[in-house]
Amino acid sequence: MPDIETSRFGLVSYNKSDIIKFVKPILGFNELSEYIIISRPESEPFKWLQSLNDPAVCFVVVDPRLVINDYIIDVSSHDIKLLDGSEKQEDYQIYVIVTVPRGRPEQMSVNLQGPIVLNIKRLTALQMVLNNPEYDIRYSIFKSKQTA
Repeated sequence: MPDIETSRFGLVSYNKSDIIKFVKPILGFNELSEYIIISRPESEPFKWLQSLNDPAVCFVVVDPRLVINDYIIDVSSHDIKLLDGSEKQEDYQIYVIVTVPRGRPEQMSVNLQGPIVLNIKRLTALQMVLNNPEYDIRYSIFKSKQTA
């Protein structure tokens, strides 16, 4: 079982069968193509998308439907082909990247314009770039509480 010395979690062991290969990279991280997902009970429902190419790179991710229950994206047939996937929705997990400003967790937001689509059967992934004005790149997780 391989290990990676991460900046956030220290030494992490993982199975090679858990490696997620990005067929289209996360924007700004073109050279990073292999990741694992780290789940910690104390941070659920948030997960950590840890780069295997650069141990200092780790993204907090969450299922967007936990933030907006009617979040819908249309994965193109081209992207499905890139993911070596099928037309079945249950074959995919969608995540969005969470931003937590240092020292200001109450300003935590998610990027609804750049979802990550994971083919859970093939462990291939890509980041989509949406052009939907209804979805914000800095959507406040606590927005409903702020407006109530």
